[in-house]
Amino acid sequence: MISILEYYPLLTEKKIPLKPLDINPRVYFNWKQEGLLNEKALDANEEKIDVQRRKVFLNVFDALWVLIIKELRNLNIDLKTILELKKFLFSIVQMDFEKVGSPSFDELIASFLETIPLEFHNDFKAQFSKENMPFLLNKVTDEESIIAFTYIGSLLTNVLALKKAVSIVIIKETKTSELDFLIAENNNNASVEEKNQLYEQYATHFSNHTLINLPILPLVSRLFEEENFEKYCISFGLFNSHEKKLLKALHDASCKKISIIKYDSDRITFDFTKEIDIKGDHAKEIRKILGLKQYEKVELTYRNDKHLVIKNTQRENN
Repeated sequence: MISILEYYPLLTEKKIPLKPLDINPRVYFNWKQEGLLNEKALDANEEKIDVQRRKVFLNVFDALWVLIIKELRNLNIDLKTILELKKFLFSIVQMDFEKVGSPSFDELIASFLETIPLEFHNDFKAQFSKENMPFLLNKVTDEESIIAFTYIGSLLTNVLALKKAVSIVIIKETKTSELDFLIAENNNNASVEEKNQLYEQYATHFSNHTLINLPILPLVSRLFEEENFEKYCISFGLFNSHEKKLLKALHDASCKKISIIKYDSDRITFDFTKEIDIKGDHAKEIRKILGLKQYEKVELTYRNDKHLVIKNTQRENN
């Protein structure tokens, strides 16, 4: 089980205000009063402050959760369902070692050992088992880092590190109205076994239950597409030094052409010699491709005909 914090260790820092997420403060604090958010209820002093003046800064995990709430409320999903989903997403991942493509038990232990201090290694290995994994993680992992091993952490790991398109599937049992949840991996390049396993999951539930499928990739993509969110992505380390040079060239209009070879071998070329507004849809697409590391190579041609070539080293290391 890979921790997203191995790739981006700053994601737990609280830096993101509500405005770039397009969340009204009054709505946010209503959600907080309902217990929907991953934080403590308002104390007496907070309640005295007008909601428009209360300062809110979120880490990436909580920002994603707020976007999920927003999406579900737009679909008129009730608060009870969202509360149940919150409990699921912020709980420790229960590993299914029989699932196709899952890590072995030894691989999982090795992954956890990379995240905890050396002095805990021997005790951890001696006590670690499939049954007591959540208890041990809470014991040896600091409070901020533990979120990487929850289901919401796994969503970010899949999208940002493993380049997998995943969905939250909300399952409502027809007769009893009981709720269940699963994380489905929807990947074109999946193996035949993985595709068959996914088909069986959906087919079983489609025929017996009500399903809501919420794809996560479009929500994470929003964090990169919007220009007013770019500075936060940079502060979290989501763009490397070469990618930041390319973004700067977009801002100061010093780029003439950008050619992108995507990891599916598709090539996209953006020619800005005739572009009036280079900060529009093309810039959004470029930010998304860079942030999600959906490229093998990018070549930037400046207006003075100098070149910058960026190779995706993260993908090579996966």
